Amino acid sequence: MALTGNYNEDKTFYGNYGTVFIDDSQVAEATALQAKAKMNKVEVPMCGTMSKKYKNVGYDISGTLTLNKVSSRIILLTADNMKSGKEFSFTIISKMTDPGNGGTERIKLLGVKFDELTLVDWSSGKLGTEAIPFTAEDFEVLDTVDPSTI
Repeated sequence: MALTGNYNEDKTFYGNYGTVFIDDSQVAEATALQAKAKMNKVEVPMCGTMSKKYKNVGYDISGTLTLNKVSSRIILLTADNMKSGKEFSFTIISKMTDPGNGGTERIKLLGVKFDELTLVDWSSGKLGTEAIPFTAEDFEVLDTVDPSTI
């Protein structure tokens, strides 16, 4: 008999099965991806209550893509446009799956713009990595995992 509030621990996603795509090209050297949508709120003044009230008026999306430094991928994607003053953005798709879970969660980030370009960052005795902060204009939920299956 299952205990209320428990779930099968084998269903927990393990990050090693994550996959990242930039504009439909797999980024095999990706080691981490985080994106968050932060709600923008305004305070709503209200009489008769001691607590503040808020109204959601939008959201901002930001995150970080972390890579093992094995190529000049990000420089090639951004440097020429940056130097010429051209506006550029990307689509990132995160695919999270796990054989123990049996499901897949995919999120598409639209209008992704990198906040900075690391030109040089190395040190003796250290593996090369890049952490690229970004903002995005919107997102789409492509695939989800039904909570009733855990």
